[in-house]
Amino acid sequence: MKTAVVVLGFALLAAPVAAAADYAAGIAAGNRGDFVAALAELEPLAEQGDARAQFAVGQVYHRGLGAIEQDLDKARRWYEAAARQGDANAQTNLGVMYATGLGAPQDDDVAERWFRLAADQGNQDAKDNLGALIRRKLTK
Repeated sequence: MKTAVVVLGFALLAAPVAAAADYAAGIAAGNRGDFVAALAELEPLAEQGDARAQFAVGQVYHRGLGAIEQDLDKARRWYEAAARQGDANAQTNLGVMYATGLGAPQDDDVAERWFRLAADQGNQDAKDNLGALIRRKLTK
């Protein structure tokens, strides 16, 4: 089964001016490879409910970037926060975590639900993973 994790480049998206400055600073720090500084900028935004920041923070913990140690439980929690707000990339990454059992209990039904939500938004990785998951379920 294809289990690619969506890894988006740290890219600036449109945001309110005040939050954009902190988000931009966090993304710029990530682009420099300074993930401690990136988290210092992004985590407060994530805690305030910014889905873009939640997804970015989840990626840092998922991948264990720079001086930040991998923490799959934190990654899952941040992805869930972003996914509940409709972030298709976070939904896809959650699907991968549940499909593989890495960072979440292995549960194909939960994985399928997250993949479907993201696929319905046009996320190609989610579509590919959903197809692979369904094929796997049919051959069990």
